[in-house]
Amino acid sequence: MPGRMSASKRILLAHNERIARQTLARDLTQKGYDVRATEGFDPLWRWVRAGEGDLVLIDVDITDPARNGFELLKQIREAYPHIPVLVLSAENTVLTSLLSARFGAFDYFPKPFSFEQLAASIGRALPVGEVPKVKTSTKTDLPLVGTSDVMQTVYRLIAQATQSNLPVLITGETGTGKSLVAKMLHEYSNNAEGNCTIVNFPLDGRDFSQELEKCTAYPKGGTLILDEISAATAEQQAYLISFLSRLDAQSATLRIVSTTRQNLGGEGIDAPLSHQLLYRLNTIPMHLPPLREREGDVIELAQTFLAKVSKNTKTLSRQAENSLTGRAWPGNVRELQNTIERASLMAKTDRVCPEDIEWTTDKVPQGDADSAVEDAISRALAIYFGRQEGRPLAPDLYPQILGSLERPLLRQIMGMAAGNQLKAARMLGINRNTLHKKLVHYRLLP
Repeated sequence: MPGRMSASKRILLAHNERIARQTLARDLTQKGYDVRATEGFDPLWRWVRAGEGDLVLIDVDITDPARNGFELLKQIREAYPHIPVLVLSAENTVLTSLLSARFGAFDYFPKPFSFEQLAASIGRALPVGEVPKVKTSTKTDLPLVGTSDVMQTVYRLIAQATQSNLPVLITGETGTGKSLVAKMLHEYSNNAEGNCTIVNFPLDGRDFSQELEKCTAYPKGGTLILDEISAATAEQQAYLISFLSRLDAQSATLRIVSTTRQNLGGEGIDAPLSHQLLYRLNTIPMHLPPLREREGDVIELAQTFLAKVSKNTKTLSRQAENSLTGRAWPGNVRELQNTIERASLMAKTDRVCPEDIEWTTDKVPQGDADSAVEDAISRALAIYFGRQEGRPLAPDLYPQILGSLERPLLRQIMGMAAGNQLKAARMLGINRNTLHKKLVHYRLLP
């Protein structure tokens, strides 16, 4: 068969869904692999112990009273560290990604996944020799929630970053969870037994130097988190460069994790980082997306926050869920969490309604609100025209820009009105028929 390997590699597959298992086995066979497939962990473990596989592909969602998928993954990696293991799971959360990395998986694929990406990962895994063992952990109280594609990319990067001691620079808007991820990188890293020191900028110069010097006093190393590093003064940046140079000379195990809300590729509200310091801190760049770029996660996040604050005694009504989607959420996840916590407090029944959420919306003086909206639009236009530099402007620029403003406005109002067009038209101060035509034009109707 064209494209088949001269010496077929053997893949051991455990998958809980019969049709998916058969399809995956067939596709891997067509790639030239020798595949043995099962629906249970026991046959898979017997095959591994008998030396019948070169690579293991395991679905950790399989229900087994004797062990879970991660326990088997750990068992395989400890007993047979030369065999690469790839993990499949429908539980596409940061915990799954972290546990996959912690227990030594070569790669992790949330369902549904791209077969070509899986095949490419298998191709990279098979030539690899022994993979170092890693310590295990079963922490489950994790702050990141969301199954969107953009968050899956973040989860993978977090899991990979925990397996090294390289500096990480986390960027993202306020409220996206930068500090939480920084702490997670410590708690799930090989430095977790060491101390975790957090330096929050802006900070007094004397306190800053004292905090840095304390980090070197811990024999087990640990992690130094520089929170909002872009707010550091020029003197503090120079001192930090000197401090990092001394760490390099001492071969210290202290890991540096930095966070900033500033867009380091352009102008920000704080003093920019010196290039020399940026190069030292930005070995592993990690960007946390704003909530508006992961709209599919809003309801899951809201449900999680409500379950926690109400101790699972309250739920969101469908209308309340609708009112949460389509909003800009300038405060990101933090704003959503605050909104849900206040709504839970104000809800008179065990069902949170749109009225509870709208009642808790922060009231901003009209002048300040108008100014904030204008500032946001001005920043967006500056970015737009900056990207058009050197290119001719569109001939229909005026209606194009107005449409870009009108579409999110309509989406926001429709969410606040829980889909009621008459109510939305009244909120906008326009005729209902006019609103309907605009919703059709912008394809905003369900």
